[in-house]
Amino acid sequence: MIITIGREHGSSGHEIARLLAKELGLVCYDKEIVDEAAANSQFSKEIFHSYDEKRVSTYIMPTPHFGAMHEGVRLNLQVASAQFDAIRSLASKGDGIFVGRCADYILRNRHDLVKVFIRGDIADRIETMMSRKNLSYDQARKLIKEVDKDRASYYRYYTDQVWGESENYDLIVNSSKVGIDGSVKVILSYLDAVRGKK
Repeated sequence: MIITIGREHGSSGHEIARLLAKELGLVCYDKEIVDEAAANSQFSKEIFHSYDEKRVSTYIMPTPHFGAMHEGVRLNLQVASAQFDAIRSLASKGDGIFVGRCADYILRNRHDLVKVFIRGDIADRIETMMSRKNLSYDQARKLIKEVDKDRASYYRYYTDQVWGESENYDLIVNSSKVGIDGSVKVILSYLDAVRGKK
């Protein structure tokens, strides 16, 4: 089984994915996707982190520090392509959970795919980010807005679909209503139902 998890910023999607992986005995791929992509490309991890799930620039990115062959190339497109290759490669190795980075779309042709999206109420997400990063209310709200905007733009650019829209997922869970552990239980119940139907 391949499970993909999209998530709003501050909804605890990463934590939910890790706990779910532990419950199921699966590997969870989040930043590991970045590591895999960096290991199989000419770009460093720092470059991948800089462009990870970011809006695609409308301008050409000058990159003289990578040599003449890379000048005038849109780095974000190359980074995304390398990440998508990494997702396919990791998925080919066996069952796993993939967080973000259009994995639900990249792996859409797999028969064993379950697509989950984690959302949360904005007040709870702000509180989470204030606590997690020691931010003020306004700073947390601004960060959430920026990250979600990046992710939505990134998703739309590479999939031509709307990030977080129900028709793109099998299950949407509001972590504000059921908490982190409750979200894991909801997903496990859904997976049991899917297996039972088969």
